[in-house]
Amino acid sequence: MYDMRLRVSYVKGLVEGLEIQDDKLKKVLSEIIDVLDEMAEAVDDLNMAIDETQEYVECIDEDLGELEDDFYDTDYEDDDYDEFDDYEDDYYDSDDEYDFDDEDFLEADCPKCHETVYIDRDFVVDGKAECPNCKTEIEFEERE
Repeated sequence: MYDMRLRVSYVKGLVEGLEIQDDKLKKVLSEIIDVLDEMAEAVDDLNMAIDETQEYVECIDEDLGELEDDFYDTDYEDDDYDEFDDYEDDYYDSDDEYDFDDEDFLEADCPKCHETVYIDRDFVVDGKAECPNCKTEIEFEERE
């Protein structure tokens, strides 16, 4: 913002070089230049504060990153991901949709909301389960 202060100084020099005879006009222009000079100084101060704040935030970010690395065990081994991959293979198909062809789920059409729902066999009690969408009771036929 040093450029802004130079420009204000240039305008001040121009006004002084005009040799204005009207005292009232000269006083008004002088006050305007003083205000511009104060504004340029304030902007300069703000820019310095922003630069200092930016440096401070970057330091905090680095420190936080180090703390996260120390606190959270982010050094995973390839074996750590195998367990998740097995889970993913069991319940997802290639389109990232749930794979409900598994024997653990029952497919049914809700009589109220007419949605096709998949319900885990563990939630079926006495051949009945609750629709997850509308909470209507759905009856299942016993299959062996």
